[in-house]
Parts: sequence; C-alpha cells; structure tokens
Amino acid sequence: MEVGADALPDDDTRDYWSSLHLDALSLVFTKLDLFDILMGAGLVCHSWLDAAKVPSLWRGVDMVDQGLVLEKLRSGESDVLCAMAKLAVDRSCGQLQEFHGKRFVTAELLNYIGDRAPSLKTLRLRHCYLGSEEFTEAIKKFPLLEELEMFCSYESGFLGHRTVYELIAKACPHLKSFKHLHGYTVIYGGLYSEQEGKSIAMADDGALGIATMTGLRTLQLLHEDISNKGLTAILKGCPHLDSLDIRQCSHVKMDAAMKARLASIKSLRLPSEPMDDYLQELLQMP
Repeated sequence: MEVGADALPDDDTRDYWSSLHLDALSLVFTKLDLFDILMGAGLVCHSWLDAAKVPSLWRGVDMVDQGLVLEKLRSGESDVLCAMAKLAVDRSCGQLQEFHGKRFVTAELLNYIGDRAPSLKTLRLRHCYLGSEEFTEAIKKFPLLEELEMFCSYESGFLGHRTVYELIAKACPHLKSFKHLHGYTVIYGGLYSEQEGKSIAMADDGALGIATMTGLRTLQLLHEDISNKGLTAILKGCPHLDSLDIRQCSHVKMDAAMKARLASIKSLRLPSEPMDDYLQELLQMP
C-alpha cells in the first residue's frame, strides 16, 4: 500500500487516530496485511509506528499470494522481500508461530528465522529453490514445528528423500502435517515433474523416511513414484493419519488390500483425482 500526499489524513483526523491507545491501534492493525503495515500504516506517525511494532501482530507472516509479492518477484527484487521478511521476524520478538514464503525464501533466510523464532509451528515454502545441506541444517532450528509444507525445487545432488525425511522427523518430533510437491514446471498447460523417471524403488525408500514421522495426522504427497509397498510402510509408521492426499501417485494401485488399509482415513484424495488447483497456481507464477 503506497501512501501518497492525497491519501494522508487531515490534521484533525490524524490527531484523533494518533491519540488512540496503543492497544486500540494494534487491534485495528490486525485487520491489515504485512505490507499495509510495513509500507503504509506504520509510516503515518510515531504512535502508529509504535503500534506497528507490537510483537503480537507478527505471530503469523504470510508472503505468498499478495500482489506485492508477485510484483517484486516479477521485477527480480527477491532481496527486497527477504529484507521485509527479516523485519517482520524481528518485530515478532520471538513470538512468530507461522511463516509462509514463496520463491524468494533462501536457506540463509530460513536460518535467520530459525535463530529468532524458536516457537515456529507452521512453515510453508512455495516454489523455493533450496540446497540440501543448508536446508537440513536450517530445519533443525524448528523443534516445535507442527506443519511443514514444501513445494520446492532442489539443487542437483540434493540428499536422497529418505535421508531428508528422516532428518525432518528427528528435528521436528511434534510434526502433525507434512505436504510435499517436488519441483514442478508448467509445460503446454500441463504439469511436468522434475523428478520424472525416478525409480519406484527409490520413491519407496523415501517412504520409509516419511514413516518415521510417527505423529503425522495429515500427509500430502503429490505426483510421487511410490507404490503400494511404500504407501503401506507409511500407513504402518504413521498410525494417526486421518487425512491423506496421494493425487497423481500413479504407481499406487487401489486393489482390495489397499482399500482396506485406507478405510480408516477420514479425508482421502486418490491417485486418479486431478491436480487442477496446483496447475492453476503454477500458471499464475511470475
């Protein structure tokens, strides 16, 4: 939100709003998004700036689908988004519990968040490019994490999925929800997986890593090469699962035995179901 001269309130209006108690102002600010506060409301006057720094405003930081995020990504200003994310994290004063980032998130930013947000419970990374060693080191800084969403592309030589999953399970023992979509590209209006051709045996080996996330209640694996063997290992290792999304996991065969194993799952998305929601998101990417 840009604040121009025509948008500024007159003196009487400004005096009224600036005289409001800090608690009242911070309550108003909860209705604004991160960018409205950082680039608008927090710049009006000293009392508004004080209200914009109240830590409780920054318990959740969402930098995914806002227009300014897309604008900065299109113009190659990922560094600006990183700087804004760091400012939001600093203002949380250790109270940050939820962070969502898209494309601009680096391992360096993850470490920054980890060093300053020990109570983080939700981490969502959309279409980020991450290195293996940096990511596995950063994830160790989130011991209270309960929800992890990774729709990412990985550098060449990224650690095998099983190793990564086991490290996540060890580092985040309270994890209840894990969602993973591995490196997608849009080609001719369809989805192409960067892992295309990965062997079923390799994917099933990765499933053994997921099976160590024993507290999971929600699992989403999209377009993975796992077979019935890998899925069975996950179901045995994660007995509390009540939500499972395995769309486009084409090697999973819904035979009688598999249907019986999945009977207790309350929310189930099957391999044959389309992924139109993610295709739409990818088509809109800058």
